[in-house]
Amino acid sequence: MKGSREVTISGLRPMGRRFPTAVGEIIQKLFGDRGSTIATVFAFLVFVGVILPFFKWSVIDADFVGSDPQDCSREGACWIFVIGKIGQLVYGFYPEAARWQVNLSLFVLLAGCVAAFVLARHYQIVLAVLVYLLTVVTSFNLFGGGIPGMAFVPVEKWGGLSITLLLFTTGMGISFVFGGLLALGRRSERPLIRAVSSFYVEFMRGVPLIAILFVAVVLLPLFLPGGAEANMFMRVLVGICLYTSSYMAEAIRAGLDAVPKGSREAVYALGLSRWNGEKLVVFPQALIVALPGLINTLIALVKDTSLILIVGMHDFLGSTQLAMADVAWGNVLWEGYVFAGAVYFALCFGLSAVGSRIEQRADRYRLPKKA
Repeated sequence: MKGSREVTISGLRPMGRRFPTAVGEIIQKLFGDRGSTIATVFAFLVFVGVILPFFKWSVIDADFVGSDPQDCSREGACWIFVIGKIGQLVYGFYPEAARWQVNLSLFVLLAGCVAAFVLARHYQIVLAVLVYLLTVVTSFNLFGGGIPGMAFVPVEKWGGLSITLLLFTTGMGISFVFGGLLALGRRSERPLIRAVSSFYVEFMRGVPLIAILFVAVVLLPLFLPGGAEANMFMRVLVGICLYTSSYMAEAIRAGLDAVPKGSREAVYALGLSRWNGEKLVVFPQALIVALPGLINTLIALVKDTSLILIVGMHDFLGSTQLAMADVAWGNVLWEGYVFAGAVYFALCFGLSAVGSRIEQRADRYRLPKKA
């Protein structure tokens, strides 16, 4: 009995000494030296001076229930504004009765992207590109009501988060395909192809996107054959794809340059054609290396879509600004911009999370590093 009592007491003693030790370790990390102390004090001031007041304004004193501007107390955030304007924020001025066309269009486009990705994983590159392009054409017709039996909606009424997603999803695939061709062109053994590809990439990266959008809006119709027309959305899409593809090309080219020379020698030793060698051996390794750069380019593309406001189209940010201009709601600038920033952050963070997930799964295919 005595022995068991000693075991019990001896088992309790370390736990009694461990708690102060843990606190001491935390204090040591927070205030162990001058740099840690300054960082801790600065973080505390930011928490007290910024985060707590923002939390009080956005959550504690905020209004969430209601439907009219009179339901807002004005002590905190008026999230009733976001609830009341959510249709305009998502669909712009698209007719409410025809918004199902937008939902169907985005669903078809998402399904096409997934199908193209699955086909590409099985090395069906040409089929993946064809499926994606067919999906894009179908999605455009659904979005604008170009299919018999649907209500035709002009481009002037497109807007909101829906057009941002349509522009991003379409630009992502087209820019990736065109960027891959440019990357191969910059590494071509033919001087003319290499020179043209290099000039295009360097020129597009050296010109602001705003200038490219203006050129696409104003000059693109002049290059079309007689009788052909391009609506505002198509012009903006062409400008964004031309711009984004140059960054895609550099990210892919960096991955291609990182592929070991032995991989290409193995392709020739197996007797594979250059197309099969690039498709089955070189490109899969290159995309694993280029994945962080590609995800970074896609995140930039999400934010670049907001620039179409300058040429007269109202994307998600533009629709948010139009909704905030409603004098009936008073001053709701903070609520509008905070909501828009949260949505853009969610989109970018989601892309980053998907990229990290793909990169983790792709680690198993990385070549082992030499000792």
